[in-house]
Amino acid sequence: MNRRHTNTHARRRAWCALLVLLIAIATVLDVHIPQAAADERDATANDASGVALAVESLTAVITATSGFSATLTVENRTTQPMDAGAIDILTNPDYNFISRTDVQEWADGTAQIDTTHELAHVGVAAIPAGGRVRVHATLAADNAALAALTTWGPRPLRILYSAQSGDAQPTSATLNTYVTRSQDGAAGVRTPSIGMSVVMPLTSYDWNADAKTRQQLITSAARDVQASAVATLGDAERKALHDKDQLSTKYPKLQVVTDPAVLATLGTPHLTALMQPARFDITAYARVGDPQAYARAGVDDDDWSAASAVARLRDALGDTSADAPTIAWQGSDSWTMDALDAARGAGYDTVIATGDFNIADDATAQTLVYRTPTEHGDVTVLGTQPLLTSLANAHASSQHARAERTDAGRIARFIAQSAFYQMEQPYAQRTLLVCFGEDATAQEVRMLMDALGDASWIDLTSLADLAAQDSLVSSDLMPQLIDENVGLSGGRVDAVRETLVQLGASRNDLTRLASSILGDGDGGAKKSKAEPKSNDTATPNDAVTPNDAATSTDTATSTDTAKSNDDAATATAHATVDASPAPQETSDTSRLTEAAYARRLLDAHALLALFALQGDATSCTAMRTAARELADAAFDAITLNPSGNVSVLSETASMPITVSNSLPFPIDVRISSRTDAIEIVTARMTPITVPAHGEAQASISIRVTTSGTAVAREQLADRDGDLFGAVQQTSITSSLQISDKSGLVIIIFAVALGLLGLWRQFHRKKDPDE
Repeated sequence: MNRRHTNTHARRRAWCALLVLLIAIATVLDVHIPQAAADERDATANDASGVALAVESLTAVITATSGFSATLTVENRTTQPMDAGAIDILTNPDYNFISRTDVQEWADGTAQIDTTHELAHVGVAAIPAGGRVRVHATLAADNAALAALTTWGPRPLRILYSAQSGDAQPTSATLNTYVTRSQDGAAGVRTPSIGMSVVMPLTSYDWNADAKTRQQLITSAARDVQASAVATLGDAERKALHDKDQLSTKYPKLQVVTDPAVLATLGTPHLTALMQPARFDITAYARVGDPQAYARAGVDDDDWSAASAVARLRDALGDTSADAPTIAWQGSDSWTMDALDAARGAGYDTVIATGDFNIADDATAQTLVYRTPTEHGDVTVLGTQPLLTSLANAHASSQHARAERTDAGRIARFIAQSAFYQMEQPYAQRTLLVCFGEDATAQEVRMLMDALGDASWIDLTSLADLAAQDSLVSSDLMPQLIDENVGLSGGRVDAVRETLVQLGASRNDLTRLASSILGDGDGGAKKSKAEPKSNDTATPNDAVTPNDAATSTDTATSTDTAKSNDDAATATAHATVDASPAPQETSDTSRLTEAAYARRLLDAHALLALFALQGDATSCTAMRTAARELADAAFDAITLNPSGNVSVLSETASMPITVSNSLPFPIDVRISSRTDAIEIVTARMTPITVPAHGEAQASISIRVTTSGTAVAREQLADRDGDLFGAVQQTSITSSLQISDKSGLVIIIFAVALGLLGLWRQFHRKKDPDE
């Protein structure tokens, strides 16, 4: 009885617990799912009502003399015309944002703030279906509506559009943004400014391989063809870089960190510091953890070092004493301890962390400067202020912040947010780092810098001043904090490894061209791997291209070991040189040596490889493809031309093969030939030497034992026997007659065997029992 009673109560308690759990789940679903749906509706309210309201321009900072202006667009996305309406621009001069959440909720349209003070009221013309109108509002500096903004700080700004269409429901749309009153001429105590270092990287992901230069590098030994010219920028990208470079003259406080690879494009650059050449992805390099794979791809550590960056600057300026600070820019991965150590080992004592370096409490805006020890020395990490940097790079603070979908809206939020940070801790000394992205346009940078010029609470400082700030966290704690909080994901490791394999394969082909194809086989291509970079190919790109040797090795002509079916085909072939090769350059002073020519090809490949390892997926694909095309084009300059189908009327014959060479130096190769029949065989390997820009013909021996048809497959091979180039086919037809010597020998031998058999049959002794 007690057992049954206990079981009943246990079951009842279990059912109650299950019921409570189901109610809790239903409650969660009931609360959160409708809220998410509501948020979605809020995020697209303008689109749902058929009206799109956007801010094209806005006075983000109000000063005593600035006045106020706004340019707005209203778009009718419905299929019906809209009647004339009006736009009201409203604010609350007395409202102070009390928290970061308060600021964000206003941007998202969820905060309930009274905005009854009207700054402007502007009529809006009727809008046809699918049409758009632009509306301008302007207030003079002495306008009474602006005079109400008596104290400095960010204020809520509501933009309201409404239109009435007869008896139908009125159409309306709202945007929430900000306007900030500066300290100039405002009442109240003026507190210390907040420091800000605004950094613009001057680099590009839009490098392309120039097909014309690639062809010249392969077919010409002229000294004036530079390996650096193989990678180019389009006219539009060049202009964009020039426009951004010129911003330094208008905004001296703008900090410019320049990629050494674009220095030649800029001519006389304006820069604060240099980043690693070609914006090499140091963070991915550390994550892969395989320096040898990079070396096989043609990129050594010296190619992206700080010393290499300075060398490129000196080449671009033509000044051997030119110098500039060097700062490593974050790549596609994170500044892990391994990445920081790699950067320090390459000569960079300061790095910029554009993201994923959140190791400090972000409850308030702080100076994000960290110093951490590595095996190669201390490194200073400059961390960006996340929200301000995101806004500067055309990213809205949230998907619900509709006003921040335009540059003007984002700048208004940027200015308001920076003012809030200053008011949050008005007497704390802080310097914030804001970094533009690589793809920021000159116009975007100009708009923000103009707004910052009116922000009296911001003191624009240099990167050097920022780097000199005290570390936010004790250096002793940094390694552990970084390991626990930074770079927890793998990034693009697999993609980088695949790229390294492909780059290594294309570079290996160019190395094989130098060591086993160029030259006459008796020393012309025999160059030591330890040979330094040839002075003949010294170009402005030498600072960023690998310092590999002209990769050639002594190559001994291998002895072919033919199998049983090929023994009969081993024969001596003869090569004849074309008597009239194409004209060649004759000036020794204007021509590269063969070693320098091979070095130049490897330098061109190394430059493409360096750009392929920038960290951008699109650029990576384009540049590794270009590196592959460079190697393929070099081998395509050597072609094999069979003479056509061959008919054989005797035991032996020869098959002529022509090899053309478009390279500027002679080559020593082999012709591989194999047939698909054992009755008709060809010489397996036939050596041939072809002059520069010329052609030569070889005779491949054929041996047949009977009539029939076979297909010979010919392909070029280097001196080590490794095949390359396209496979050619030649049909060989044998019409071997009985009158041939071989047929006569066979008949005589058969008759002799028959006579011997008859003689033995008549002269053998029989056994007694037979």
